Amino acid sequence: MDLQTEISHLFSAQQSDWEQLRNGILQMNNLREKEFSWGGNYQVKLQFNPSRIVSTAAVINKESIEKRPCFLCGSNRPIQQKGVAFMEKYILLCNPYPILKNHLTIPLHSHVPQRIRQKMEEMLILAEQLPDYLVFYNGPKCGASAPDHFHLQAGLKSPLLMQGDNELRSCLQIESENRSEVQVLFEDVYQYLRHLQPEESEPMMNIIAFTENNRYKLHIFPRKAHRPSHYYEKGKKQLLISPGALDMAGLMICVREEDFEKISKQDVEDIYSQVSMPII
Repeated sequence: MDLQTEISHLFSAQQSDWEQLRNGILQMNNLREKEFSWGGNYQVKLQFNPSRIVSTAAVINKESIEKRPCFLCGSNRPIQQKGVAFMEKYILLCNPYPILKNHLTIPLHSHVPQRIRQKMEEMLILAEQLPDYLVFYNGPKCGASAPDHFHLQAGLKSPLLMQGDNELRSCLQIESENRSEVQVLFEDVYQYLRHLQPEESEPMMNIIAFTENNRYKLHIFPRKAHRPSHYYEKGKKQLLISPGALDMAGLMICVREEDFEKISKQDVEDIYSQVSMPII
């Protein structure tokens, strides 16, 4: 049985046995969305998804992380949550707070920090074995609500999330038929970004990986800020937007209805300009 078939069976079984996932998927299927377009060349879709408040409002400073139990460690996960093994290192889990169809969280068994450099080959292998999926990574200061436990995520492909570069934000693209070549080119990008942010434990970035026409494709979104200034405003000026990989690709998540209603095209442009690192 291939991995995608195993995942399909997993979702069927988990929806039957796990009420939280069943409710999460039902809610996702009825989410409100609206779209902004820039000259027909690229789009950003806004998704009102209140269940994502857990991630958007996550406090990720060292003290807070150390005080809470890690929700990705096996001993702390819901007893109803089952998974599919991958490479004897990871477990593929149904995400009970989905953004995409068949939204997966894919933690490493070991409790080690969120660092992508030595895991790129595994990310590409996963993308290869899941041809209908996007695999994505949020850096420890770029949307990961568990920066202390390495994990990837995945969900079914959407053309919106495969747009690549546009005038709103930077996106470095790597494409090749050869997985090793993608890894080498990624290392070049990694070293370049590390040179720009020597003070960071890992260069700030989000990554989306997928395969298309027998080619590996990697979209890397360099970041200069974790959250825009709108996040820290008070009262009516606040927009509780905390961008991760999917937001950077073009699906911006609003966890509060008032934000979804009032956010403007100019706000979207401003958010991207504040968190995306320009690459010349």
